[in-house]
Amino acid sequence: MLCIAAAGCSSKPPPTTYKPGVLPGISVSRLEELVGKPDSTIAFSLPTGVSAQILAYPFGQAVVRGGQVRTVTIAGDPSYVGPHGVRLNMPEDQVLKALHGTRANGHRDSYDVIVGDTVTRTKDYYDERGHVMYEFAAANANDPEAPYNLVSINLADADGFNFLEDVAKSKQSGEYTGQHIDNYVSEPWTV
Repeated sequence: MLCIAAAGCSSKPPPTTYKPGVLPGISVSRLEELVGKPDSTIAFSLPTGVSAQILAYPFGQAVVRGGQVRTVTIAGDPSYVGPHGVRLNMPEDQVLKALHGTRANGHRDSYDVIVGDTVTRTKDYYDERGHVMYEFAAANANDPEAPYNLVSINLADADGFNFLEDVAKSKQSGEYTGQHIDNYVSEPWTV
Protein backbone atom coordinates (compact mmCIF):
# COMPACT_ATOMS: atom_id res chain seq x y z
CA MET A 1 0.00 0.00 0.00
CA LEU A 2 2.83 2.39 0.82
CA CYS A 3 4.50 1.82 -2.58
CA ILE A 4 1.31 2.70 -4.44
CA ALA A 5 0.90 5.90 -2.45
CA ALA A 6 4.54 6.85 -2.98
CA ALA A 7 4.35 6.16 -6.71
CA GLY A 8 1.19 8.22 -6.96
CA CYS A 9 2.97 11.21 -5.44
CA SER A 10 5.77 11.26 -7.99
CA SER A 11 5.89 14.67 -9.63
CA LYS A 12 7.37 13.44 -12.91
CA PRO A 13 6.11 10.50 -14.97
CA PRO A 14 8.75 8.25 -16.52
CA PRO A 15 9.83 9.25 -20.02
CA THR A 16 7.62 7.93 -22.79
CA THR A 17 9.36 5.55 -25.15
CA TYR A 18 8.05 4.00 -28.31
CA LYS A 19 5.63 1.15 -27.62
CA PRO A 20 4.70 -1.72 -29.94
CA GLY A 21 1.32 -1.06 -31.51
CA VAL A 22 2.05 2.62 -32.21
CA LEU A 23 1.62 2.21 -35.94
CA PRO A 24 0.03 4.00 -38.87
CA GLY A 25 -3.71 3.41 -39.04
CA ILE A 26 -4.49 3.61 -35.32
CA SER A 27 -6.74 6.30 -33.87
CA VAL A 28 -5.49 9.16 -31.71
CA SER A 29 -7.31 7.65 -28.72
CA ARG A 30 -5.46 4.34 -29.23
CA LEU A 31 -2.17 6.22 -29.59
CA GLU A 32 -2.80 7.95 -26.26
CA GLU A 33 -3.75 4.63 -24.61
CA LEU A 34 -0.36 3.25 -25.65
CA VAL A 35 1.99 6.21 -25.02
CA GLY A 36 -0.05 8.88 -23.24
CA LYS A 37 -0.84 12.43 -24.19
CA PRO A 38 1.65 14.15 -26.50
CA ASP A 39 4.12 16.72 -25.16
CA SER A 40 2.69 19.12 -27.73
CA THR A 41 0.28 19.21 -30.67
CA ILE A 42 0.92 21.47 -33.64
CA ALA A 43 -1.42 22.16 -36.53
CA PHE A 44 0.68 21.90 -39.69
CA SER A 45 -0.27 23.18 -43.13
CA LEU A 46 1.38 24.14 -46.39
CA PRO A 47 0.20 26.57 -49.07
CA THR A 48 -0.40 23.54 -51.33
CA GLY A 49 -3.23 22.39 -49.07
CA VAL A 50 -1.28 19.67 -47.24
CA SER A 51 -2.28 19.65 -43.59
CA ALA A 52 -1.89 17.45 -40.52
CA GLN A 53 -1.62 17.47 -36.75
CA ILE A 54 1.90 16.81 -35.47
CA LEU A 55 1.93 15.14 -32.04
CA ALA A 56 5.33 15.35 -30.32
CA TYR A 57 6.59 12.62 -27.98
CA PRO A 58 10.00 11.97 -26.43
CA PHE A 59 10.52 9.10 -28.90
CA GLY A 60 9.71 11.31 -31.92
CA GLN A 61 6.36 12.26 -33.37
CA ALA A 62 3.12 11.06 -34.90
CA VAL A 63 1.48 12.69 -37.91
CA VAL A 64 -2.32 12.57 -37.74
CA ARG A 65 -4.60 13.12 -40.72
CA GLY A 66 -8.30 12.35 -40.89
CA GLY A 67 -8.34 11.25 -37.24
CA GLN A 68 -5.77 8.49 -37.79
CA VAL A 69 -2.04 8.20 -37.28
CA ARG A 70 -0.39 8.19 -40.72
CA THR A 71 3.30 8.40 -39.85
CA VAL A 72 5.20 7.49 -36.68
CA THR A 73 8.73 8.89 -36.47
CA ILE A 74 11.15 7.30 -34.02
CA ALA A 75 14.08 9.68 -33.57
CA GLY A 76 14.62 9.95 -29.82
CA ASP A 77 14.42 6.40 -28.44
CA PRO A 78 17.85 4.73 -28.62
CA SER A 79 16.35 1.45 -27.35
CA TYR A 80 14.01 1.15 -30.35
CA VAL A 81 14.77 -1.74 -32.67
CA GLY A 82 13.12 -1.29 -36.04
CA PRO A 83 12.37 -3.70 -38.85
CA HIS A 84 15.21 -6.16 -39.55
CA GLY A 85 17.14 -5.09 -36.43
CA VAL A 86 17.73 -1.55 -37.64
CA ARG A 87 18.56 0.97 -34.88
CA LEU A 88 19.01 4.72 -34.72
CA ASN A 89 22.55 5.99 -35.38
CA MET A 90 23.49 2.94 -37.46
CA PRO A 91 25.75 3.76 -40.41
CA GLU A 92 24.06 3.65 -43.81
CA ASP A 93 26.08 0.64 -44.99
CA GLN A 94 25.02 -1.40 -41.93
CA VAL A 95 21.36 -0.54 -42.48
CA LEU A 96 21.56 -1.56 -46.13
CA LYS A 97 23.26 -4.80 -45.09
CA ALA A 98 20.45 -5.48 -42.57
CA LEU A 99 17.89 -4.88 -45.32
CA HIS A 100 19.72 -7.03 -47.88
CA GLY A 101 17.48 -9.84 -49.11
CA THR A 102 14.27 -8.32 -47.69
CA ARG A 103 13.07 -7.27 -51.14
CA ALA A 104 12.73 -3.69 -49.90
CA ASN A 105 11.89 -1.37 -52.76
CA GLY A 106 10.78 2.16 -53.43
CA HIS A 107 12.95 5.19 -54.00
CA ARG A 108 15.88 7.03 -52.46
CA ASP A 109 15.90 10.81 -52.23
CA SER A 110 19.21 12.62 -51.66
CA TYR A 111 19.39 16.34 -50.93
CA ASP A 112 20.82 19.13 -48.79
CA VAL A 113 18.53 20.69 -46.18
CA ILE A 114 19.35 24.33 -45.52
CA VAL A 115 18.13 26.00 -42.32
CA GLY A 116 19.66 29.45 -41.92
CA ASP A 117 23.42 28.93 -42.26
CA THR A 118 23.25 25.20 -41.45
CA VAL A 119 23.39 22.61 -44.23
CA THR A 120 22.59 18.94 -43.61
CA ARG A 121 23.25 16.35 -46.30
CA THR A 122 20.34 13.91 -46.20
CA LYS A 123 19.25 10.62 -47.75
CA ASP A 124 15.74 9.20 -47.38
CA TYR A 125 15.14 5.56 -48.31
CA TYR A 126 11.43 4.87 -48.89
CA ASP A 127 10.67 1.16 -48.52
CA GLU A 128 7.14 0.99 -49.89
CA ARG A 129 7.01 -2.78 -49.40
CA GLY A 130 7.90 -2.54 -45.69
CA HIS A 131 6.08 0.78 -45.08
CA VAL A 132 9.19 2.44 -43.64
CA MET A 133 11.19 5.53 -44.56
CA TYR A 134 14.76 5.53 -43.25
CA GLU A 135 16.24 9.03 -42.89
CA PHE A 136 20.01 9.48 -42.85
CA ALA A 137 22.19 12.54 -42.27
CA ALA A 138 25.87 12.95 -43.10
CA ALA A 139 28.19 13.32 -40.13
CA ASN A 140 29.84 16.37 -41.77
CA ALA A 141 28.09 18.42 -44.43
CA ASN A 142 31.40 19.88 -45.63
CA ASP A 143 33.01 16.49 -46.29
CA PRO A 144 31.62 14.79 -49.42
CA GLU A 145 33.08 11.48 -48.18
CA ALA A 146 31.51 11.72 -44.70
CA PRO A 147 29.42 8.68 -43.78
CA TYR A 148 25.67 8.86 -43.27
CA ASN A 149 24.00 7.69 -40.05
CA LEU A 150 20.36 6.80 -39.43
CA VAL A 151 18.63 9.71 -37.66
CA SER A 152 15.01 8.55 -37.83
CA ILE A 153 12.85 5.57 -38.67
CA ASN A 154 9.47 6.60 -40.08
CA LEU A 155 6.69 4.01 -40.08
CA ALA A 156 4.12 5.13 -42.66
CA ASP A 157 1.05 4.04 -44.56
CA ALA A 158 0.41 5.26 -48.14
CA ASP A 159 -1.04 8.57 -46.91
CA GLY A 160 1.95 8.96 -44.58
CA PHE A 161 4.38 8.45 -47.47
CA ASN A 162 2.45 11.04 -49.50
CA PHE A 163 2.69 13.47 -46.57
CA LEU A 164 6.46 12.97 -46.19
CA GLU A 165 6.98 13.40 -49.93
CA ASP A 166 4.76 16.51 -50.04
CA VAL A 167 6.78 18.11 -47.22
CA ALA A 168 10.04 17.41 -49.10
CA LYS A 169 8.56 18.87 -52.31
CA SER A 170 7.43 22.01 -50.47
CA LYS A 171 10.93 22.50 -49.07
CA GLN A 172 12.36 22.05 -52.54
CA SER A 173 9.97 24.59 -54.08
CA GLY A 174 10.53 27.14 -51.28
CA GLU A 175 6.98 26.95 -49.86
CA TYR A 176 8.16 25.56 -46.51
CA THR A 177 9.06 28.50 -44.26
CA GLY A 178 12.51 28.34 -42.70
CA GLN A 179 13.88 25.37 -44.64
CA HIS A 180 14.98 24.81 -48.19
CA ILE A 181 16.26 21.83 -50.18
CA ASP A 182 19.05 21.97 -52.76
CA ASN A 183 20.70 19.27 -54.88
CA TYR A 184 17.59 17.06 -54.85
CA VAL A 185 17.89 13.70 -56.61
CA SER A 186 15.28 10.93 -56.50
CA GLU A 187 15.95 7.48 -57.92
CA PRO A 188 14.45 3.97 -57.71
CA TRP A 189 15.81 1.83 -54.90
CA THR A 190 15.71 -1.92 -54.33
CA VAL A 191 17.65 -4.25 -52.04
